[in-house]
Amino acid sequence: MSKWKVIAPLGALAAAGVAAAALLARKKTGETAPKAASAAAKKAEPREVLMKTGEYSFVSGFKDAKTVEVTLDYDALRYGFDVIGEDFLTYSSDSHVAVISGEDFSIQMEYAAYYKGEDLAFITDKAAREYKGFAAVSFAGASGFRYREGDGVCFCLGVDEYSYLLLTLLKAEGCDKTAEELAEGAELKALLDTLRVRL
Repeated sequence: MSKWKVIAPLGALAAAGVAAAALLARKKTGETAPKAASAAAKKAEPREVLMKTGEYSFVSGFKDAKTVEVTLDYDALRYGFDVIGEDFLTYSSDSHVAVISGEDFSIQMEYAAYYKGEDLAFITDKAAREYKGFAAVSFAGASGFRYREGDGVCFCLGVDEYSYLLLTLLKAEGCDKTAEELAEGAELKALLDTLRVRL
């Protein structure tokens, strides 16, 4: 056998060994990290937002009635906000309600009056005894309680001695979370933390 026939395969094997060693060295030193970093950088890029303020108002009280104004800040690229007088998401005896609609859930916000002798403490105690899923809640602009009612989760947030806000959260069709998970989630809290009630 000639020297050339022996040297050529040995040279090819040596070259392959050098290539494999270089590949292993590259993996050890993390030369592929820039690709991972660019993916992380894409995730970290700020999401475009379009902040708007929704307004809902109603009259609270009787002899000394006053107008209550409720505002809520929302990202118009993620949510819609409307005040409507018909085609409510859920039954209401009010003349108008506010509706906040997003990808995973919608909320109907309406005014509710206390009956004679009631206040927030009274209805809180009653709800704690009668409803499933009862829990105290507090947001930056309001506090009260929540409970499960039918397909949704209701929030009762104190306004004044005559009335409170009733918010009914309904999950969107196709959302894989439960209504309770949505009610306890960071997304809803961030939205409701912007609630402001002006008397």
